Amino acid sequence: MTLGIVVFGAVFLVGLGLGTATRRPLPTACLVVGAFVALLTAQAHEPFVAFAAFSLIALTGLVVDSVRETVGLLLGR
Repeated sequence: MTLGIVVFGAVFLVGLGLGTATRRPLPTACLVVGAFVALLTAQAHEPFVAFAAFSLIALTGLVVDSVRETVGLLLGR
């Protein structure tokens, strides 16, 4: 379990690192983690579950970034 947490943490940090170049670190990190989870799920021969996992994680990152940006605009930051 500890190894899994370390691996997912490392994947998330790689996504954040890639996201600094795009100036959208959270959605990029969620896309990278979503792709990683989809890859792991696809190995179990479940393509629809893999697509659903990727979609949910990627959309969550986009929604959280949108909410962060909206709150920033409302607060004048």
